[in-house]
Amino acid sequence: MQPFSKIKKIHRPQELLDIVFHRASRLSLNVPKRDPFIVKARKREAARVKFISDSLERYLTSIVKTFPNLDKIHPFYYELADVLVGIGRLKEALASLEGISRVIKKIGKEKVREIKFSESPKSAAKARIEAYARISSVIEKRGKKLDFLIEATKTLSKLPTISTDEFTVVVAGYPNTGKSSFVRSVSSAKPEIAEYPFTTKKIILGHFSYNDQRCQIIDTPGILDRPMNQRNKIELQAIAAIRHIANVVVFIIDPTLSCGYPIEPQLELLSEIKAMFPTLPIVIVINKVDLMDNEHLEEVERKLDNPIRMVAIQNIGVRETIEAVMRYSKLQGEVKYEKRALR
Repeated sequence: MQPFSKIKKIHRPQELLDIVFHRASRLSLNVPKRDPFIVKARKREAARVKFISDSLERYLTSIVKTFPNLDKIHPFYYELADVLVGIGRLKEALASLEGISRVIKKIGKEKVREIKFSESPKSAAKARIEAYARISSVIEKRGKKLDFLIEATKTLSKLPTISTDEFTVVVAGYPNTGKSSFVRSVSSAKPEIAEYPFTTKKIILGHFSYNDQRCQIIDTPGILDRPMNQRNKIELQAIAAIRHIANVVVFIIDPTLSCGYPIEPQLELLSEIKAMFPTLPIVIVINKVDLMDNEHLEEVERKLDNPIRMVAIQNIGVRETIEAVMRYSKLQGEVKYEKRALR
């Protein structure tokens, strides 16, 4: 389900060349003793060039094959990959590897043929050295593509495995409003919790059970109320989760200013999400109500549509939130929380 989980390890250009050249230097051949010296030299040098060209071609081709067909992966993973590394750059780099492998194969064939018709061991060795140089040049010139794929692989392989068939709750809101505390309270997820914005820099997946059926809950990075083209990669991951996999959104608001943001932009962000996803159910939660006086709390509630009061770090209002969420599910039964008792 995670389309990038089986990507082959990619070596950096110089490391790759060192590996194949070292193996080629230790290549042993069973050459008949009666063969003339020139025949032995031709066989030895041709075998080394063929070994290197074949090894590199197989390796580069195998990298491309371990990547999924980017046009056929789930839209959620497609958008995440585009946000994090760039689909266009990824396709270009993979196409470049295919081009490199074809060029290397062509060089290998040309030089093996040249070696077979060489007139002396010296000319055979010269052709092999020229093959090494040309192949090295091809790899080094396209080295940036390999370097890019290495970094892209590190990023994409760490994406969570998310089922598109399970009921999915996406938790959203401004940074530091208590999203991670809520997810930690109800699920198996262990997001980092700290008192500074954007602690969550990536999507974190947790689970809880409902009528013995597993449901997903996703802690998303905080979103700021600003134009889409000004949002960073952290924020765009949250938008991708809401757009493609959410069955219901829990939108958490912190009116206490302890998150570092006033309530007005939080309400504007809520309005934007409602406008972007008009058919998506949204459960609105006011967190950290223990830090508010009744007058302020009631004033905030009048601006919202039937919000739930919550103190996530104390598990207050958490059960009510999940029960409100599951009203949008076709599942029937009792919520079973993992790891923590709720009240």
